[in-house]
Amino acid sequence: MTEKINCPFCGNLIDVNVIKCDNCGSLFQEPNLPDIKFKELGPFLAIDLLTLGFFSTVWFFINGKAINNLVEGKKDCIKLNWLFMLLAVNGGFYIFVFYNHPAFLVFFSVIQCLIYIALSYRVLRIIQKYTARIYDSEIIFNPHYVVIFNIFYLIHYIETYQNRVSHTHEYFDWKSPQAIFLIILLIIIICIFRFYNEVLWLFH
Repeated sequence: MTEKINCPFCGNLIDVNVIKCDNCGSLFQEPNLPDIKFKELGPFLAIDLLTLGFFSTVWFFINGKAINNLVEGKKDCIKLNWLFMLLAVNGGFYIFVFYNHPAFLVFFSVIQCLIYIALSYRVLRIIQKYTARIYDSEIIFNPHYVVIFNIFYLIHYIETYQNRVSHTHEYFDWKSPQAIFLIILLIIIICIFRFYNEVLWLFH
């Protein structure tokens, strides 16, 4: 028989090994995504800038195993690994084109951006399902942010994961004036950043 204790927050009788109280929703351990590396947005942006955007691709492969460990269903695992394979193939073509046919760089950059969007969305869905399964919390993400910022939004989401799980209903209101201003500002920054990278690649 499982040992029972009283929840320190509401006094409800719960199993000693539970992560979350069924009555008041209090968490008994800090929510985390195990083994995810480079999850702070500031350092990530700095490294990505220094590597001319190449680190965005590397990040997915560094964290491939950790992300796969979050997956429960076989279907999600297959989708994720197919996207990893597409990213690797496109990266190979990108390097080949850079050295042999620079005129096609823009085309492969667009393909790479589309893969980033799809992969970021898939990882966010995996995190969403993992959180519902482990912490019994329904966290949301904004698909519009995924399209606009893709991996940058994913990194920010992972960096703020603990707060998102602990304060599910109190998090950032994306419809507020401040949020709209931030979106416009970030779009400008991302556009400048990517244009800068493309110019450096073309004139390398």
